[in-house]
Amino acid sequence: MVLTGALVGAAAYAVAGSSGLLVVTVLAGALALLLAHEWLTGAPAGRARPGQVGRVNAAFSSYWRIESALDEGRLSRLRFDRVTAPMLTRLLAALLADRQRVDLVKDPDAARKAIGDDVWPMLDPGRPPVTDSAVPGVTVAALTTIVDRLEEL
Repeated sequence: MVLTGALVGAAAYAVAGSSGLLVVTVLAGALALLLAHEWLTGAPAGRARPGQVGRVNAAFSSYWRIESALDEGRLSRLRFDRVTAPMLTRLLAALLADRQRVDLVKDPDAARKAIGDDVWPMLDPGRPPVTDSAVPGVTVAALTTIVDRLEEL
């Protein structure tokens, strides 16, 4: 490996002089850093080595949390009220404050008007949560409507 590097460096110097040697040295250093990073941290994100469980890419951790919260809401209305609705309500509050200058807590009527009468009962922060886990969760169609409405804001 060292001999190969020396030969490549000598060839680069012979062809392009000191600038060629500099380019080859920089590229070799970058490759060494990349290989060291992969060796120290394991397989690159999204690709597992044989016998290893793949790890979740950190860039998508927020996505996985949101997806998990939406799935929870489909299990039961109790799970929707405890996991999904708070996340969606926080998102609604942020969108309303940022894009329409509406405070969800201080002006719930404006918030209801912005999100729509059909979606508001599911995201109304003043609504008491369901306490019975036997109550069916929210349908995929209802979740889709909520997400679409949030995107429209």
